[in-house]
Amino acid sequence: MKKKLAIFIYNKYINIIEKKEFKKLVLSLNIKNFKYISLKIIKPNNKFFFGKGKIFELKKIFFEKKYNLLLINIDLKYSQENNIQKFLNCKLLNRTNIILNIFKNRANTNYGKLQVNLAYLKYLSTRLKNRWTHLERQKGGLKFISGPGEKQIEIDKRIIRKKIKIINLKLKKNIFQRNKSEKLRNKFNIPKISLVGYTNSGKSTLFNLLTNNNNYCKNNFFSTLDTYIKKIIFFKFKYNILLSDTIGFIRNLPKNIKKAFKGTLDEINKSKLIFHVVDASNIYFNENINIVNNILYDINIFNIPIILIMNKIDKIKNCNKKIDFDLYKNPYKIWISAKKNIGINLIYDVINFYFFNSIKNYKIMIPINLVYKIKKKLYINNSIINEWNDNIYCYMNIILKKKIFLNLIKKYSFIKKIN
Repeated sequence: MKKKLAIFIYNKYINIIEKKEFKKLVLSLNIKNFKYISLKIIKPNNKFFFGKGKIFELKKIFFEKKYNLLLINIDLKYSQENNIQKFLNCKLLNRTNIILNIFKNRANTNYGKLQVNLAYLKYLSTRLKNRWTHLERQKGGLKFISGPGEKQIEIDKRIIRKKIKIINLKLKKNIFQRNKSEKLRNKFNIPKISLVGYTNSGKSTLFNLLTNNNNYCKNNFFSTLDTYIKKIIFFKFKYNILLSDTIGFIRNLPKNIKKAFKGTLDEINKSKLIFHVVDASNIYFNENINIVNNILYDINIFNIPIILIMNKIDKIKNCNKKIDFDLYKNPYKIWISAKKNIGINLIYDVINFYFFNSIKNYKIMIPINLVYKIKKKLYINNSIINEWNDNIYCYMNIILKKKIFLNLIKKYSFIKKIN
């Protein structure tokens, strides 16, 4: 069995949150047989990052314990990583490598796999400098009139650029299809709610509960990579509401990963409401909230209402389900437990507050020969409660927002409202 050493590196003080987070990242790689140590590094060494005394100490540990994998919670220079691997005779995974490996294991859909591959190639492209120990050029020209050709690094850069271009084209096709679906939803005024939150806060559990779905859900970081969109299943909703689950956030998420998952993060911008899921049992939840808020700020989310879902209250003593309201009597925080199905009815109440307060019941009559022009639209919207006809008119009992109903009867003058 392979033996691993995980090193948490800190500067002047130990950040407990980052230390716990690093442990969870390592465990999310399905690595169980590893030893964990913390090292204080004040002034990094240019060659090995570790000082001379520390690198020889590690050499002794690796030789005696026969470790063959080193995991580090920060990103080193490529030359430092290369020197460490050669000196310790082991493989090294830095923070970005660890996250990318987790992503690789979690990606299920073609879209998710493309995003992971793109993130890896972009990361690799920044680390080609000095990657080769030789600067030998491939020979070019004719047999005896030959001159210097391309450097190996230039060939690799070109190959990576070509692969990135191919992946971007595939992602654009996928995004085009998603935008097409989004336009159709907008056409029929189908609102969408996005779940966001720090990774491992219980988003996927809540998503499965509200949509009666069975997506992969485990107590691990980044259990969801792909964006899932499903209809909220609730018998009292006579109007379609969609819910989307997105990638979990984490502190210091590498820039290449943010760029690669831009399409996934942009889905949040298309929402009418955001549920920010928080692990309320985590004593550092306020810091996690700030991390998520900063990422939302980075992707320009300003005008979408955000409701805090304080999850996992079953792990907190004397904490009951409730809704907190602001001074204007608007809900801004809901206390629930998705795993134990506690307080889910409060989420439905908040959805009603935001989307159904202005919905009214209308009775209409349409000439039976013209009903086909409007019926499909009403059915897609789930607006028809019941209908009947007398061979001349089709009568319907529908529910719609007042604004949409007024636009409807303005556009289709043959629709008559029954008082």
